[in-house]
Amino acid sequence: MNNTTQKTILFYTDTPYVGGAENQMYLLAKFLDKEKYKVTLICSNYKSLDDWTSRFESEGIEVVKLNVFHKHDPRHYFQLKEYIKRHPCDLMHIHVWNPASCRYAFMAANKYNLPLVVTEHDPFELPKFKKYIKNKLMKHVQKIVTVSHSNEKLMQKLYPDLKNYTTTVLNGIDSTWFESQLLNFSETKMKEFREEEFGADDNTKVILTVAELHERKGLEYLIKAMPAILKKMDNLKLIIVGKGPQQQELDKLIEKENLANNIKLLGHRKSIPKIMASANLFVLPSVKEAFGLVILEAMAAWLPVLASNVGGIPEIIEDGVNGFLIEPKNSEKLSKKILELFNENFKFEEYIKNAQLILKDKFDAKSMAKQYEEIYGEN
Repeated sequence: MNNTTQKTILFYTDTPYVGGAENQMYLLAKFLDKEKYKVTLICSNYKSLDDWTSRFESEGIEVVKLNVFHKHDPRHYFQLKEYIKRHPCDLMHIHVWNPASCRYAFMAANKYNLPLVVTEHDPFELPKFKKYIKNKLMKHVQKIVTVSHSNEKLMQKLYPDLKNYTTTVLNGIDSTWFESQLLNFSETKMKEFREEEFGADDNTKVILTVAELHERKGLEYLIKAMPAILKKMDNLKLIIVGKGPQQQELDKLIEKENLANNIKLLGHRKSIPKIMASANLFVLPSVKEAFGLVILEAMAAWLPVLASNVGGIPEIIEDGVNGFLIEPKNSEKLSKKILELFNENFKFEEYIKNAQLILKDKFDAKSMAKQYEEIYGEN
């Protein structure tokens, strides 16, 4: 046990890529009280994580990279165990990006009776054997954190014996950073950016989605909604930012629907604040969504939001107040709603202002960090 007043916490994940969960890990590490907490990030040595880990290092946070090939590599366990043995710490915070992930961290922590806080970023039902193993590994957990109240209810249903250990800490965003990225983004620069990135002129409406190209994001339903929209609005483009396993399937669908002139897949992009600020409407057509962090980013960029009424999304958006909700898996209703929003010439400013108020009141990264500090203090 660390004898200083500063608590030493190990952040661990075995993720191979960077998404919402990993960005939340960074923001939490950034905003924790540095006088009270010393964070070390332990992750795999994948090249895909280099930009992400460098952000931790820029905040003065030590990064330890395990020499492993994949999340199933048992060297996770042996290297973690050796690190914990040589570097006594107070707590391990395991960030579970997939309900079957990070099992070696549970094993290593249990070996040394190291207190565990676990954030379940995207829980769902596991096959019986995997669920049995996870139940065994979770018995020494001090606290299970979910990122939405809907996920907390799901975790309590999946693991009823751990009901009293479960709580919710809503994800947060560093809106100050978002605003800083747009300080010098003038109307002239935005116009040039829209032409260069989107191929859109002043008269073109731009619908934007930023998401992993995965079936749970429901992108095919948005693509299939486009023909009906384009019959009424020909000056429209759909921009999809992200990469993932559904890339080829979506490319084929765009080609099949003859939408190549109206839909662009931009792949991975770093300039998300500028991309969002340059669009007219953000749409997230997810069929499954643990939280919907990207919605907060759209709000921070002053972009109106239309999203599916699933998972944690209704905990961010109140329909008709700070955004709009739509039934998932329904291209017809999606097209009608988008046309309604554009054709009725909605006063988006009112919804955007409400979004800003809710963003700062409920979804601030500093507030999120304070809530985690209270959890750490219990252990």
